[in-house]
Amino acid sequence: MFEAVLTPAEIDEVEAQFGVALPDEYRSFLAEVGAGGPGPALELTSLRRIDGTWGWVWDCDKEYPWLLDATGPFVETEDWADQQRATLRAAGYEPLAPAEDAGYRDDYRKAFGETGEGVWHLERGRGAIHISDNGCGMTGWLIVVGPHRGELRHRDCGLNPPFEPYDDAQGRRHTFRSWYLAWLEKRERAVR
Repeated sequence: MFEAVLTPAEIDEVEAQFGVALPDEYRSFLAEVGAGGPGPALELTSLRRIDGTWGWVWDCDKEYPWLLDATGPFVETEDWADQQRATLRAAGYEPLAPAEDAGYRDDYRKAFGETGEGVWHLERGRGAIHISDNGCGMTGWLIVVGPHRGELRHRDCGLNPPFEPYDDAQGRRHTFRSWYLAWLEKRERAVR
């Protein structure tokens, strides 16, 4: 079941809260289809106002909405290590050589203490919306800030760098619309 659609005023409020314009295809979906519901993999995250603040939530974690950090662009895989080192150095910590799978996560824990893991995750998602729950720690992300604005990425939480592009059958990068329609077409074929 879909969440209720958002009014233009509510969408404007979301954009004002985060200081960013949502990609047009996603903005249209929110206004014409719903603010969450069925979708690729398990579900789309739901855009909701909780205690006066907009955020994206999924059924298994309603108490902790994803709050978009639009202060910088989403950083692609090849640039992520440079961003990690810069953040650690800005915090006064000289990073060690990273473990292959965890990247600089241990360094973040040392540099930022108990909040280190959270800082690492929030920085890694900067400029993107957690758009879908794909199960088993895998998620879908809609890029909102940066040169790949409007494209989607898949994240496997067990890998670093954990984001890979969603591509269509022709190898083109999916946008929200093409990604969602491809899922709908697949579901329709399965029902027939």
